[in-house]
Amino acid sequence: MGPFLPVAEGVWRAVAMPDAVTIGLVAGSEGALVVDTGSHPDQGREILAAAQAVAGVPVRHVVVTHAHRDHLFGLAAFDGIESLGHDTISERLTTSDTLAEAAALGVATDHLRAPSIGFSLARTRDLGGLRVEIVHLGRGHTEGDLVVILPERGVIFVGDLVESAGPPAFGPDCDLGEWAKTLDSLIGLVPPDGIVVVGHGEPVNREFVQDQWARIGALYSQVAQFSDRGIPVEDALAKGSWLLPDEVVTAVLPLAYAQWAAKRRVRPPRQLPLLGHGG
Repeated sequence: MGPFLPVAEGVWRAVAMPDAVTIGLVAGSEGALVVDTGSHPDQGREILAAAQAVAGVPVRHVVVTHAHRDHLFGLAAFDGIESLGHDTISERLTTSDTLAEAAALGVATDHLRAPSIGFSLARTRDLGGLRVEIVHLGRGHTEGDLVVILPERGVIFVGDLVESAGPPAFGPDCDLGEWAKTLDSLIGLVPPDGIVVVGHGEPVNREFVQDQWARIGALYSQVAQFSDRGIPVEDALAKGSWLLPDEVVTAVLPLAYAQWAAKRRVRPPRQLPLLGHGG
C-alpha cells in the first residue's frame, strides 16, 4: 500500500494494490475513521497500522463504501472496531460470486466479515471536533453504495459511484436507471470548491461529477429510447451518439437493455379511485 497523502486538514487518502483502490482516513481529536479496507485481511492489517500511525489517535470506526472485494475483504483486520456498511452487504457475502472471488484471493470464508452496523439510510459519528456523515443516496455502482461526508472539510468520499482512473465501472450489479439520480443527489452535496475522493483515481471536483452524471444519464436515456423504438441491441452502438468510449458502450449495452426491459415489465402500484365530495 502507498502512503497516506493529505487531502485536507485531518483527511488523507492512500492507494492499495492490486486494484488501485482508494483508502480514506479521517481524524479528529478523539478518534479516527478509515474508509474501505482493501482486498485481503493481511492488507487490512497493513491499512489499520498505517492509519493508526498517521492519525495519531485510535481508529474507532471503519466504513465500507460497498460490497466489492477491494473495498470489503480486508474488514476482518478491523475486528473489535465499529464497522459500518449498507445492510445489503451481509446478504452479498453469501453469494456464489463473492465466495468464488474470496477463494481466488486466498481469503478463507471465515475471514469474510459483514459490517457490525448495517443500515439503509444514514449514520453520523463525531471524531472529536469533526463530524462525519455516512449516507446511502441511492443505488448506482451497486445496490448499497455509501458516501462519507465531511461538512467542515468540504470533502466527500464516494467509493466507486465516481471514478477518475477510467470510465464508470458498469458491473453486473450496477443499477443504470438509478445511478444518474444518485449522482444528482451527490452533486447537491458538493461545495463549489469541494473535494470528491473517488474509489479509483485522483480526487475530482463537482464539475467532474456533473460530467459523469451526464454521461451515465445519457446512456440510459438513449437505451430506453432505442428499446422503445424496437432498435435491437446489436444495432445500438452504430445508431447512437454516445458520450463514453465505444468499448465501454459495447460491453454495457446488453445490461442496459435488460434493465430497461425489466423496468418496463414492472407494473405501477394500483391506485384507489378518488372519492368525490358530498356523496
